[in-house]
Amino acid sequence: MGVWKIDETEANRSNRREAERLAINLLLQNMLGNNPVLGHKENGMPFLEDNHLNISISHTKGYVAVILSRFTYPGIDIEYPSDRAWRLRHKFLSDNELYMFARAREEEIKATICWCAKETAYKTLRESGVDFIKHLHILPFKTDSKNGSLLLEETKTINNQVFTINYQITDDYILTWKE
Repeated sequence: MGVWKIDETEANRSNRREAERLAINLLLQNMLGNNPVLGHKENGMPFLEDNHLNISISHTKGYVAVILSRFTYPGIDIEYPSDRAWRLRHKFLSDNELYMFARAREEEIKATICWCAKETAYKTLRESGVDFIKHLHILPFKTDSKNGSLLLEETKTINNQVFTINYQITDDYILTWKE
């Protein structure tokens, strides 16, 4: 797993997508020691050509994140801290999940962790038609430290898997991943 900070002096706003693409390539080169070719399937899922590793990618304002796995389908999501997830919480959290929010300072961070965790699980599932409220269920968790994990149950597939989603909170971003 790796996170790459995009240098703002090299990446202006008009070329943000190109800067993200270049940053992903640099991060992959650093992680793998070669120049891998990144492709995308019809559904948008990334894959590494001529490579046996599974990949998940995310980007946010000024950062890209990549996770690789040989044996599982990994997932990763990165978001910059803001009140956006808190404002949109009713679009991705069930009524049962909304009760987890108690303290004002915790609301924006915890809502962003929940959003990122559901994005991570979605990327791990590799299924179409996933409804974040109906199919992805976060079990109660606390955000007492900058690093932690939560449990998320998916009810989209017949397997009804429970994923451990790790998270990291920094001043610049919130990162979630499943290996």
